[in-house]
Amino acid sequence: MGSTGCGAMDDLYRSIFSRNIGFFTESEQEILRKSTIAISGVGGIGGLLAERLMRLGVGQLKILDPGTFEISNLNRQLCSTMYTLGQNKAEAVFMHIKGINPQARIQWSNSGIKTQSDAALFVKGCNLIVDAMDFGLFSESVFLQRAARQMGIYYMLASAIGFGGLVAIFDPNGLTLEEYNKLSPDINLENGEQPSVPLDRICPVIPSYVTPSSSEAEIILNEVIAGERPAPTCSIGVGLGSIMAATEVVNILLKKRDIPTAPQYTYIDLIDRKFLVGSVS
Repeated sequence: MGSTGCGAMDDLYRSIFSRNIGFFTESEQEILRKSTIAISGVGGIGGLLAERLMRLGVGQLKILDPGTFEISNLNRQLCSTMYTLGQNKAEAVFMHIKGINPQARIQWSNSGIKTQSDAALFVKGCNLIVDAMDFGLFSESVFLQRAARQMGIYYMLASAIGFGGLVAIFDPNGLTLEEYNKLSPDINLENGEQPSVPLDRICPVIPSYVTPSSSEAEIILNEVIAGERPAPTCSIGVGLGSIMAATEVVNILLKKRDIPTAPQYTYIDLIDRKFLVGSVS
C-alpha cells in the first residue's frame, strides 16, 4: 500500500477549487475537503470516479484493486495505455491523480477483499464506500456492505451497462445487499465461492440495443454473471456511471436532495434516452 499527502495549504486549495464555488458554498467545499471516500475497484467506473472526486475537492481517498491492466481495458479505463499494460490499476490511478490536489491524502492498495476483516479494514475511517468492482464479485460486495453497515455509513454500488450507468445506494439501516440480491442472510462467504444472484438484480434494465433478441441478451448476461465471458462494455457507459456515482457521493455528503436508497436504483441510458428511478421487488 502507498499514500501521499501533506499539510494544510488553504490558499492553494481555494485556488484549485475556486471554480466550484457558486454550485458549492465555501462550507460545502470544506465538507468535501474533510471527507474520506473508499472506492473498491478502479478499472472502468472506479478509476474515472477517483479522478472526478479529486477534481471535486474530496480531501481523502482510499482506492483498492488487485488487477493489472490488460489490452482489453484500453477501450474504457483511466490510465490504461500500451505503456501501462501489466501495471497494477490502483497504483496507476494513484500516480495519475496525486498531483491534482497536493493537499489530498490518497491511500492505494493492490490487495483484494477476500474476507470480512479485509472489508472492515478498508472501510475504516471512511464516510462512504463505493463498490465499482466487476460483475460476479458478489462475495466481496457483501463483505463491503456488511462493513459499511457496521460503520453506519452508506454503501453505493455503481455499474455500467452499454451506453448507460446504474447506481444503487444502501442505507446502513435499510435493505441489505443480501436481501437486494435474494441471498440468505446466513450465507457463508468465507469459503471463496461466489453465490448465485438472479439476473434481474445485476441488470434490472436490459438496453434495447444489446442484441436483436431479448432471449439472446439474457443468455449473454447469464454467461457474464457465471464468469464464462467478459462483460461487453464501452467508454460511454463507464464514463456516465462514474459521473452518476460522483454526483451521488456529493449528494450524500452535502444533502443536496433526498437520497434514493435500495430497493430503488437510478438508471440512465444515453442511446435509449432513458432516465428512471426503478425498484427491485
